Amino acid sequence: MFKYSMQLFWSEEDNEYVALIPEFPHLNALAETPEAAAREAQVVAGLYLEDMADCGEDPPEPTVLSGYSGEIRVRMPRTLHQKLAGRAQMENVSLNTLMATLLAEGIGARGELSAIGAKARGPRKKVQTVREGGL
Repeated sequence: MFKYSMQLFWSEEDNEYVALIPEFPHLNALAETPEAAAREAQVVAGLYLEDMADCGEDPPEPTVLSGYSGEIRVRMPRTLHQKLAGRAQMENVSLNTLMATLLAEGIGARGELSAIGAKARGPRKKVQTVREGGL
């Protein structure tokens, strides 16, 4: 059973879906559908894990969702706290709701593929890895 996390994105540049496995930042797969990209990424990761085992290397630990509580403590300048609290009051929402919304909007506005950049996608192939002597 495949236990690693996966992220799926649409790539305008490639006109295909990109599947990324955060535990293996140098691996990705491109395909016409999200399902096909996910299957390809699992195949590539499986082959990579076999290669690691053959080389006597330990595989990375899978990311476990239950490790996140959804709560963080953030320190910020008092002036920023004041501005955020004022905006939350103007919008008639809690400070927590405002901050979570602004963070979510910031991630969306950043554009995940542009943030990941060429490092994750590498040269234009259907499936790729940067591991020397491997796949």
